[in-house]
Amino acid sequence: MSIVQSSSAAAALRNIEVQRALVRLFVRSAAMGIVSQQTLNAPTPQAVAALLKTLGQSGLLRSAAVNLAPLLHQAPAELDVETAGRMTVELEKVNVALDESPSPATEWGALRETLGDTLLAALVGISDASLRRYASGQRETPQKVAERLHWLALVVGDLAGSYNAFGIRRWFERPRQQLAGRSPRAELGADWSVDDATAAQVKSLAQALVGANPLAA
Repeated sequence: MSIVQSSSAAAALRNIEVQRALVRLFVRSAAMGIVSQQTLNAPTPQAVAALLKTLGQSGLLRSAAVNLAPLLHQAPAELDVETAGRMTVELEKVNVALDESPSPATEWGALRETLGDTLLAALVGISDASLRRYASGQRETPQKVAERLHWLALVVGDLAGSYNAFGIRRWFERPRQQLAGRSPRAELGADWSVDDATAAQVKSLAQALVGANPLAA
């Protein structure tokens, strides 16, 4: 009996990790504007299939649908231990790939909706007028701006499980003890790089909230 119980407990824990990785993929994709916020309510096999199709059509992660095929037919809780472990690994690969895949064409709209133009422009380090030109496609988004925009999308994705849009905006403006009493916005300043130690510190504050994400429990 103890062996059966131990196996069942291990399966449950492993499946929780699959669910967390899957929710993280959906939350990040929503923050990047790849899918709508409505899909976060129920990452069903149908929703997973739709997301992977969208990622493939946008030129991102073309092989993901093949590697994650079991999730197109079964919910994470229904997977056996071996398959659950494999899906966790594959989902983490997809999440890492998203880290390295700026998508200004979709991210401008999603972040404007969440942060508003004034805060977004300040965080990215550009004027409101430049933001509108880049977001509308009148001008190509410069690489440095695209990198900052993508970094912000990932941070917003980490915050989304704990805050609504108002809370996310307030998070960037609120002084933090870990930043010597400065807000994330003030700490980043106007001319920051995604590779700065400051950016890494701000991002780590947002990532610390991922474990408290009720959707991922």
